[in-house]
Amino acid sequence: MFKNLKLRNKKCQFSSTVSFNENRVNCMMIVKDEIETFIPKEKIRYVILGTMGSVIARNVNGRAPINPFFYHSTRNHFWKILQLIFEPNQTPHSFSVEEKMDFLNQWGIAMSNIVLEISVNDEDQDNSSDQVLFNANRHGYLKFKPISTEFKNILNLSPIFFTCKRKPGIENLLDGYFNANKLSNEILDRVCFLPSPTRCNPYNRSLIWKSEIEKNLHIFQEKK
Repeated sequence: MFKNLKLRNKKCQFSSTVSFNENRVNCMMIVKDEIETFIPKEKIRYVILGTMGSVIARNVNGRAPINPFFYHSTRNHFWKILQLIFEPNQTPHSFSVEEKMDFLNQWGIAMSNIVLEISVNDEDQDNSSDQVLFNANRHGYLKFKPISTEFKNILNLSPIFFTCKRKPGIENLLDGYFNANKLSNEILDRVCFLPSPTRCNPYNRSLIWKSEIEKNLHIFQEKK
């Protein structure tokens, strides 16, 4: 039988709510995404949404990351894929954070993650699996990022792409994000879901993304 307790756990070194079982005590860690929404300086052509920053870009229980930005993990080929799409005649290379911002400004790409924070067991604090987010959302241990009025207008007027294939857990997260920010559920129908940029061949994935982006832009223009 589970009970909720408040205690200061020396091992975890923070005051937290824990789940108590006859054989097990699990610390709940607060994991935050502190990457700010990026809005280009000039005309906005696309919006790209993701779930939450990579593990190395997250604030875990007050332990702040160094220089956090979108798609920070070396296992994620997001930036290579975008370079192959928008700059096909150049060889993709690693970007600094400043170069990433310059690239987004150049091509009019706005970006944001949708999850602000989750509470997870200490064993899951370094787990970047979407299933951790799905479980946190299901049990009420997830908070969505608030949207500024400016970004709300951008979402209402721009084509939206999401860096994950469409599946129920992702749809539930997006639905929660839009509802939490008082946006119409109809926006979900406009989201184009792209295959994940992780653990893939960047060139092959860029061909799929390019095709899906062009198709979605055509549909978006027809509906305007």
